[in-house]
Amino acid sequence: MLSIRYSDPPETEKETKARKDSKGAEPKNNFDITNYVQKLAWSGDSQQAARKLEFSIAYNTPDKDKVFVPLDLKIGGFIYLFYREKDTDPEIELFQGRIFYRKRVTNSYTFDFSCFDDLIYLAKSNIRAVITGTVAAGIQQVCKEIGIPVGTLPDGLDASVDYIADDKSGTEVLRALLDIQQTADKAAKKDTYYLPVCINGQVNVIKKGELVDGYVATADTNTFSTEHSESIEDMVNRIKAVDDNGTICQMFTINDDVTHYGMIQKIYKMQPPKPDETVDNVTAAKAQLVRLKDESSMKGLGNVQCITGYSIKVQEEQLTGTFYIKSDTHNFENNVHTMDLTLEYIPDQPEQPEIEQVDYAAPVFNSSKDRMENKQGISNGSADVDAGISAGWDAWGGQTMDNGREGCAEFVGKCGSYYSPFLAQEANNGVVYCPTMVADADAAGLLSYDTSDLQKGDVIVYGDDDHVVIYDGQGGYYGNSSSRNVTVHGSDYTEMGMPVTKVIKASRGVTMNEENRQPI
Repeated sequence: MLSIRYSDPPETEKETKARKDSKGAEPKNNFDITNYVQKLAWSGDSQQAARKLEFSIAYNTPDKDKVFVPLDLKIGGFIYLFYREKDTDPEIELFQGRIFYRKRVTNSYTFDFSCFDDLIYLAKSNIRAVITGTVAAGIQQVCKEIGIPVGTLPDGLDASVDYIADDKSGTEVLRALLDIQQTADKAAKKDTYYLPVCINGQVNVIKKGELVDGYVATADTNTFSTEHSESIEDMVNRIKAVDDNGTICQMFTINDDVTHYGMIQKIYKMQPPKPDETVDNVTAAKAQLVRLKDESSMKGLGNVQCITGYSIKVQEEQLTGTFYIKSDTHNFENNVHTMDLTLEYIPDQPEQPEIEQVDYAAPVFNSSKDRMENKQGISNGSADVDAGISAGWDAWGGQTMDNGREGCAEFVGKCGSYYSPFLAQEANNGVVYCPTMVADADAAGLLSYDTSDLQKGDVIVYGDDDHVVIYDGQGGYYGNSSSRNVTVHGSDYTEMGMPVTKVIKASRGVTMNEENRQPI
């Protein structure tokens, strides 16, 4: 049995005054709307942050039906969904969220609504923060930044974190933190996966794939139909690992898959070793291999415990075994509860493919020796622009920055340090945050809003100080690619998908006074 309740969103001071002046009714608080609801769908997906609730209520206007009492469910209003198996059972809260969308068609007798739980605020809110400590502490920091309380976190979220979130959504940051924990668990021989969920308005983390106790999907009892598909569209069965010079240094092949399905090859760009860090190019290259993918689904009688993140037992004509729930949709209509589940098979003993590794040559990384000998390649800005850019790119081209995908300002400082005293000082001061670099340039008198006046060596600033690159003087750029996680020389500086808003005139030879950060 379902019940659904509604509360008005908090009133603004203006709304409160207007209501009192007009002697209007008090806002609805915890109002039961169950008898108005005609159909309802409650769903979740492992690729999305928040669970969703969609429902339709009976609706008519007083001028069409004087007896009917219409509901005014407002955008931002709170929706609570409860469930109990029997009248004597206590209610279980399935959903708590807000109305984000409503639609009314005048020639119909319904009003449609879409709601999301509070994880939607993590997905829609971006943050800039330096996150250090443990994964658990990082989750607390992210949720506090966005204003969402944290509920239960599992024991063991203790992997060390040193992560820069530069204009990332809260969901992206949470997933990055949980990926860090998962990597640490794998190194410790623990096969653990985690998933954020919203329970009672709080962010919780569950262990992915926990089995729904006491539930088995069978054709004889609760399953209408199942589907199963297999695909090799995304398969990759050979990886060639190349160094900075494009030399093939290693090759990794799943020969059985090549024999059965044909050879599908990709290139992996090897990463140079960093100080105090071991770069495991073999593991990273093998991770690019993709095998046959299968996907299953089932339709059946609903069970409110069968939601995304958990796993179930299936005993059916096509499907037998344990399956992880990748997405779920629960439909309630005419007092009937049905569900559609997308499933992923969990083998008792995962197959480990035999991967052939062939070593051809030791990798060569450009100027890696020079970087180690010269403060990792930071110069003093004494060269002219042409020679400086050439030397800077030789030192830092094709590399992964210490800040990884967020390393655009770090790269600009390090590469530009060869010809620009200003950028050399930024690099030596450890400036890796775009807004800081822009503010320092403004203080140094190097910031320009004339985006058409570009000279070779100038730093191009995009959006709201979101990204920076070095102009190459020929319509291209030197910069850090977040998608490839490596520094690149691109041919078109307008291809970023963001507008150019400012220019740092790093082509000028201006230095800054270290004491007051003013131009000398």
